Amino acid sequence: MSESGTTSEQYLRLIEGELEESLLLIAGSPLKEGIKYVFSMGGKRVRPLVTVFAAESVGKVSGDVLHAAAAIEILHNFTLVHDDIMDNADTRRGKVTVHVRSGVNTAILVGDQMMALAYDCLEKCSGDHLREGLRVFNEGVKQVCDGQALDESLSKTNGSGMSDYIDMISKKTGALLKAAAELGGVVGGGSRTEVESLGTFGLNLGIAFQILDDLLDLEGDADRFGKPKGLDIIEKKKSFLFLKAQESLDRSRVAVVNAAYSKATVAEQDVEAVRNAYREGGIFDAAREEVSRYTETALSGLASLRESRGKDALTNLANSLVQRKF
Repeated sequence: MSESGTTSEQYLRLIEGELEESLLLIAGSPLKEGIKYVFSMGGKRVRPLVTVFAAESVGKVSGDVLHAAAAIEILHNFTLVHDDIMDNADTRRGKVTVHVRSGVNTAILVGDQMMALAYDCLEKCSGDHLREGLRVFNEGVKQVCDGQALDESLSKTNGSGMSDYIDMISKKTGALLKAAAELGGVVGGGSRTEVESLGTFGLNLGIAFQILDDLLDLEGDADRFGKPKGLDIIEKKKSFLFLKAQESLDRSRVAVVNAAYSKATVAEQDVEAVRNAYREGGIFDAAREEVSRYTETALSGLASLRESRGKDALTNLANSLVQRKF
């Protein structure tokens, strides 16, 4: 089916419909309600929109594209369920996390079932592009898992630098947006060159997205962002801001940052002290510059694609994501 005249809002409704329909595939599962709860937690549905717009930029949006978009969104939410367990997070998007609501063991199984459900959705695609679609999807899964492992390692390893961080977010965040874009290109009928261009777009947009997330941890609207201000500092994560501070701040400001990170319990005044050190030392400005640089690289990946509504939609989506305040 061609959806050439469909708006973003209409695509979102179609994606929500696909997610709802996917629950029919596990109608008899005791984990169905847990998965339905995850779906109800909402989100921007950025990744499935990237899949749909990518398909539209090289061909057309079909039922297969919507199946693939649902698979990507389910995969993304699977990673969040397990990520929340690993981070001991109590809330996600303003709602109680699955492991708090139903227990860790059930949450692990909900995530596992969601992984299987994602493959069920992808398997609904017709055979023409299924094999290549599976390859792209599987590569995304492997990279995301590696990225999560690197995130764990980064937080516990002294001496980690910016290159380690970029490698980690390239896998943890960039790889899934890359897979979303490439999968749309494959199922939409794009050439190998077009699919590779879309992959460049997705990977670099994901890196920009994550650096901005690190910045918004301190500079964003905490109520709309869905987590306490300065949570990365409280949890002593080696974010872009922390690592950039180690590289470029003067000794006195680095001491402020390191003092907060050395405390057993980080207080509100510690978070504010680190925030001031970052702001006064130009760390926030440096983060914004990196977001802009990776966004430009992402958009350059689209330069070889023909002019189309889908290409324009990808450009607009990228710009909206990196201009967000939460």
